[in-house]
Amino acid sequence: MGRTASGEYVEGEWTAPGFSVDGRGKIVGLVNDNVPNNWGRWGEDDQRGTANFITPEMVAAAASLIRTGQTISLAVPLDATGPVHPTRPNVVHLFGYSGADHSVGSDLGRVAPGFQGADDYLFMPLQGSTQWDGLAHIFHRDAMYNGFWMGNVEGFAGARKCSIQLLKASLTSRGVLLDIARHLGAERCEPRLPITADVLDACAEAQGVEIGTGDILLIRTGHVPWFYRLEDKQEFWSSGAPGLALDTVEWIHRKEIAALAVDNVAVEVEPSEDPERPFYPLHVRLIRDLGLTLGEVWWLEELAAECAEHGRYEFFLTASPLNITGGAGSPVNPIAIL
Repeated sequence: MGRTASGEYVEGEWTAPGFSVDGRGKIVGLVNDNVPNNWGRWGEDDQRGTANFITPEMVAAAASLIRTGQTISLAVPLDATGPVHPTRPNVVHLFGYSGADHSVGSDLGRVAPGFQGADDYLFMPLQGSTQWDGLAHIFHRDAMYNGFWMGNVEGFAGARKCSIQLLKASLTSRGVLLDIARHLGAERCEPRLPITADVLDACAEAQGVEIGTGDILLIRTGHVPWFYRLEDKQEFWSSGAPGLALDTVEWIHRKEIAALAVDNVAVEVEPSEDPERPFYPLHVRLIRDLGLTLGEVWWLEELAAECAEHGRYEFFLTASPLNITGGAGSPVNPIAIL
């Protein structure tokens, strides 16, 4: 074990960080040199990030997009068959009691005479299905969004700052889909394909849609559906993934997007474009620097088909996370209403 003062790993040594933390949980005097960033944009104590872009007026305007009332779930099945990252355990769904107990006349009938029912439990990583990455999920140089010290997220009490629960009534807004796979004339984007800002602009222009302040942007690559078609699931993990390129940071910042979700596992292209920082550099820039909540493993197939059929790529979207005390992320069942 070991680390340098700046937080980098070093073998066999440990150097204390060269900063102090104030009573608000913020690193004293820390300046974010990464540009652009949103630190301080909504106040020095803000913990919601770009969700602040969504106003009640925007939610009301988004509701006016509802025409047919058709509802489409954008979630994959919450079970053990999904693309859970190999670093995480899979979803486990168990029953405490079920119809089988009543059928065989188990001891439950004696304990609760006249009662029949079922009770079940779910054990899973919060980032183990269709989900949001919250602002407490990613750190860099010991800091998370808005200069809060990463030590505010602890194993015992969870995230004391930037918890996903702060967004429990948020992330309902105008949704916009950019169907990159269809725009490129492909069933799915090939693994390792970087989706650049120019590609996003070209797709939006081709679809006749504009992305603006407070929007929740959805990007379809077709990658998660490919997982379900594969017989050898290891190919999915070893092949890499299509995803956003590093040059999209300024584009996202300029558009003032409230949240972003992709039908892949990590939003960004894999392997990383930056050989010096191979592990999720875009997460650092989007979550830690911009305060942008990221959605992963979303299912966009039916929505994409409807949007293409009607030539309309905007809709009402509701995708609030669960009210998880101290959570760094949350499963979600997003609903697009057309």
